Amino acid sequence: MKIWQKILGSSTVLAGFICLMGISIFNLYQAEILAEKNQKETAQVLNITNNLEKFLKNQVLVLKDFVILDHNIQNMIEFQKIMSNFRIELDKLETLMGKDPEVLLVRRHHTFLTKLANGLDNNIVTLVKSQEDIKAINAYVKDISFHLSAISQDTLKEYNIANANVREIRRINTNFMLLAIIGIFLILLYQLIFILPVIRSLHKLQVGVAEIGAGDLNYHLDIQTNDEIEQLANNFNQMTSKLSDFYQCLESRVTERTTELFQLNQDLETEIADRRKTEIKLKKSQAQLTLKAQELEKTLQELQEAQTQLIQTEKMSSLGQLVAGVAHEINNPVNFIHGNIEPLKEYLQNFSTVINLYRTHYPQPVHQIENYIKYIDLEFILKDTNQVIASLEVGTKRIREIVLSLRNFSRLDEADMKEVNLHEGIDNTLLILQHRIKEKPQHSEIEIIKEYGDLPLIECYPGQLNQVFMNILNNAIDAMDSYTADNNLIETTSINKKIIIKTKMINNKFITIHIADNGAGIPAEIRNRIFDPFFTTKPVGKGTGLGLSISYQIVTATHRGSLQYITVPGKGTEFIIKLPIKQKN
Repeated sequence: MKIWQKILGSSTVLAGFICLMGISIFNLYQAEILAEKNQKETAQVLNITNNLEKFLKNQVLVLKDFVILDHNIQNMIEFQKIMSNFRIELDKLETLMGKDPEVLLVRRHHTFLTKLANGLDNNIVTLVKSQEDIKAINAYVKDISFHLSAISQDTLKEYNIANANVREIRRINTNFMLLAIIGIFLILLYQLIFILPVIRSLHKLQVGVAEIGAGDLNYHLDIQTNDEIEQLANNFNQMTSKLSDFYQCLESRVTERTTELFQLNQDLETEIADRRKTEIKLKKSQAQLTLKAQELEKTLQELQEAQTQLIQTEKMSSLGQLVAGVAHEINNPVNFIHGNIEPLKEYLQNFSTVINLYRTHYPQPVHQIENYIKYIDLEFILKDTNQVIASLEVGTKRIREIVLSLRNFSRLDEADMKEVNLHEGIDNTLLILQHRIKEKPQHSEIEIIKEYGDLPLIECYPGQLNQVFMNILNNAIDAMDSYTADNNLIETTSINKKIIIKTKMINNKFITIHIADNGAGIPAEIRNRIFDPFFTTKPVGKGTGLGLSISYQIVTATHRGSLQYITVPGKGTEFIIKLPIKQKN
């Protein structure tokens, strides 16, 4: 018999037996439920019957007291309460038993008793009448008690029968469950008896596979189960026999190929040795070429940096010479004008004093002088002259401050490292950029917020650092102007553009300068290129792309500091310049 036939047959028997047991157990369970329900109903009927008998006795006692004790109204009220409870219990009994004749007789006689009780209240109380009423009451009570007793006896019999049925069904159910367990155990035992040989055969097959896997091709399986496993074992034996023959043939071929490969290997080793010598020579040549390429690349980079620095240095030197020359040429006439303002003020004051003296001593001038005084508006001239002189003085002071800022910014006389106040360099740079900061028809004024810390004198190249400040501040102004233009912001005077300059001392070795704007920020795609030489996002003719590159070289290489930035799209950019207080030689 096949394995699948054995398993299918035993499984079918087991499934059929389990289904039969399940159906039987379900039917017994339903019968048990019905029996328990009947048992509960009969118990309820017995309980109600006992309550009815109890209420009936109480009614009789109260009603007799009413007859004997001269129709006391309290007895009648108590009778009505007990009668109401009796009727409630009787309704429950009728609900459980239906239209049972005994229940109907009880209700009928109780109705008569109720009518009798209701008629007692209107009768004249006499001894003979009381005796007749008590006899009538006893007669009704006797009838009701008889029928209630009959109901109790019948119900008690039904209750005993229901109890017996429940116990019998439970006993049958227990025996049936035991029989089901024994049947299932026997079926499983039968399956185990014919599965054990299959397991042993599979174990032998597993051992055979392990032996052949270990290299024993002469291993033979001996399985006789007259099923698929025996057929598999025979096929397995045939396979091992063929593998053994194939292995012997393969071994002879391997021996032949090994001899050939040994000879080829010797030839190949000779060729590899020659190639290794050639490869070593090539690697040496390649290393030399790589080293030369690196040296050339480094030299080229240094040349580019030197060229950039040289161009900017020459540019700034020429600009510095030009600024110094212009400042000198402007300074001479301005000093001449500024120096003559005080004598001019004194002369005009004297003229004014003389005129006032003439007015005091000659209050009535000739007609021609009086007309000329009115014609030139002498009062206005005397009053406005002082304001003109004050304006000239303010203008010359402003020109002298600008000339001084230009000379300080160029710093041509400070090419060496010196200890300087960085705040003066920042203020001079802002003064030079004042024409870009103040309000114009198309641009609102840029608010400059200074948060200067208490900085010591910094050892540096002042002219180069002024150049760094100029580049960064110029870029900040360009960024805010470009931001308003790109967003089509027409009413630019309502935009609060501002630059925040903050300086602080980190420790006793370093200080930082923060220059922040509220422009558009630096786009993510160009952030890693802003310090590259000749890289610019400005239109042709407006930027060379050398400003930030040279600033980075000045801060990092020349002053051994760092130049970093923080940018947020739509909110602005902050450049952070970190400088040492003292430069190490």
